[in-house]
This record gives sequence, C-alpha cells and structure tokens, in this order.
Amino acid sequence: MKKMLPVLLISILLSQVLSAQTAKSYTEGYYTFTYPESFKGIEATAEAFNAIWNSFNEIFRFDTDTSRHICRVTILANKSEYDNYIQNLIGETRNQFLFLKYSKPELSELVLFPNADFSGYEAFAGPALNRQLFLQYLYTFVNEPPLWIRDGFQAFFETATYDPLTQSVVFETYSPWLDSAKLLHNSPDRFIDIEGILSAVTGTYESARFYPQAWAFVSFLLNSEKAAYQRFLYEAFFLLENRGQFNDESRQENTDVIKNRFFQFYSGNETNTDFSLWLAGEKTYNDLVQNGVTAYNEGDFAAAKQNLSEAMSIREQDPLIAYYLGLVSYAEKNYKDADAWYQKALAYGADISTVNWALGLSAYADGRYSEAAVYLRTAKTSNPARYADRVDALLNSIP
Repeated sequence: MKKMLPVLLISILLSQVLSAQTAKSYTEGYYTFTYPESFKGIEATAEAFNAIWNSFNEIFRFDTDTSRHICRVTILANKSEYDNYIQNLIGETRNQFLFLKYSKPELSELVLFPNADFSGYEAFAGPALNRQLFLQYLYTFVNEPPLWIRDGFQAFFETATYDPLTQSVVFETYSPWLDSAKLLHNSPDRFIDIEGILSAVTGTYESARFYPQAWAFVSFLLNSEKAAYQRFLYEAFFLLENRGQFNDESRQENTDVIKNRFFQFYSGNETNTDFSLWLAGEKTYNDLVQNGVTAYNEGDFAAAKQNLSEAMSIREQDPLIAYYLGLVSYAEKNYKDADAWYQKALAYGADISTVNWALGLSAYADGRYSEAAVYLRTAKTSNPARYADRVDALLNSIP
C-alpha cells in the first residue's frame, strides 16, 4: 500500500491546498472532517456518513468505541484542488474519491471533492463513495483483510443510499454485479470455486474476474437459507476483529486463518453446489424481462406482471417493460391501466406507431370510439406499411 507520510508533512500539504480558504474542522460520531469554508452541509454529511458506518457495522459487528476508531475525512473545494492534494501525496491523481491507507490507521484518510451542483451528503453520494467509506471502515480495524471480504463487501455496499427523511440507509435489491457474476460462474475457464475465493490474495486473480465472484460469494453467505453459512461469516468477522485490538496480521495470515476455519467445519464440494444453486436462482434484469414476456405469451398474466414489475424496479424507464405491462393490463381488461402504461412507454421512447395502435385497441375495447380513432390514425400515419389496412378495417367497424 501507500508509503506512510509524517503527520507534520500531511498537515503542511493540507494547509497549502487550502491556503486560499479557511480550513475548518468538524467531528461527529466516527468521523472527523477537515473541509473548506466554502463547503455547505457538513452536519448533513456527517449524519449520513455515520448512518452508513452503522450499516456496515450491522453486518460486521465490530467495536463501536468512537475514541478508538475515528475516521479522518478531508474535503477539498473542487476537483482541481483534489488533484493537487493527491498528486502531492502519491505522485498521481484519481478521477474518483480515494481512501489513503497508512500503516498507522489514525493517519489514514478519505479524500473527497464535492459535486458543485449539490451540498452535504448529496455532493458525494454514489457507489464510489460507498466503496471508499467501506474501505476506510474495514481498515480502521484490520490492516490486511482477506481479499474476498475486502472486494466482496465493497461491491455489496455499492447500492447503499442514505435517506435523510427517514435517517436510514436503504439498499437496492438488485446488484449490477449479478450479470457478470453469473457469466463468470458459468464459464469453465473463468469460474473460481470456493477454495479459490477463500485462498485469494493480491495478484491471485485479475480484478475483473475476482471482484464480481467475491460479491456473489458474500451475498450467498448473507442470503443463503442455510444458517450455517451466515454463522461462518460472523465467525470470520470475529476472528478479524482480534478481540477488539487492531488486527495487524498480514493478508496471507488472515486469509489462511479464515480459510482453515471454513474447511474445518464445511465441505468445499457441498458449498460449491449450494453456491451454484443460489446464484442460478438469482434473476438478472434480462432474465426477468424474458420471463415476463414468455409468461405473457403463455397467458400467465400474474407471472408476467410479477417479473416485469421486478424488472421495472431495476430500470424504471424501459419502454419495452412499460409496453408489455400495458399488454398485460389490456389482456385483463384493465383498459385505463393499459392506457397509462402505454403512455409511459411513449414517454420512455417506444415506437410511436406500435404504441398508438395499442392505445387505439384499448380505447376501442373500452367503448371510447372517438379517442380510439385518433390513436389509430396516428398509428397509420406513423407506419402506413404496417398499420394502414388494419387501421382502416378497425375504423370501419366502429359503431
């Protein structure tokens, strides 16, 4: 990791970067912030960061003594000052936020720069912040955690969002890593088995291969119906915490201790089977859409609606999903609902002729003939080759 710099040098660099502004300090809960006077919303930021810290600890259950585990955060006024600060420390810069880890955890710091369009927590919110906040949390307790815990939970916590209204952290139910994890798991030359995941150290696998599968493994341990896997995970955290003392063991030592603990009580083959079954049961966005369309074509409208609704919770403005939900409502004779879904499909960018034809059919079936005629003529005008004959036939049948 990065070479440790003396505290005095860090302070000098910070004062140089913030020389044009007055550097301020604010401490609340687990965090101490150094920030420029121009930054607004430090209290809201601290409130959100502490809530996210607590969401990490709900899983890890580490020591909550704030006097022993304070996290330092440095906020720079803008990207330019952030670049200067990082450049002075590590000789290069980053496009995203960066947690700087030193051998003494009290010297480590998370370095941020705000989005100028927002204030408070919203100026930083997103997966990049979550990843770095988690790294800071983990390294506050453990100098070199096992790779699967570090990377797996980085990915796991990416979807966390702080809600200031409820003062709580919520998680999206769908992870963007699911697609990659399933593809890798089903690829014989890219798949990593349980022993490989538990044994991995820096350099064992390239990140693009390991990161999604580490996410899948920790998600499996947390969500498996077999309580034994969750028990192992909490045993692993207990071993990492080192009886409340800072864990300064090497990554190899920590990796071996937890791997040996696992294989002392669990079968690798059985776990590989359980892991594969669990992952196969997790539906990707494409799975949900395909299942919904198939169920609609087979006349199973309840299943179609369930799958399509789950898919829409992942991508709220997909015109195809809105259109098929309209078809489902039409098939169930809920014509007003069908109209609403079709209008959403249009707003999301669906084909004008196709949706207007569907709107015309819905209005016709509901006895709204004047309205139906408008939609049908729009469909005909938009795509005469496809709809002219069908529209003329239906218009001639209007009472």
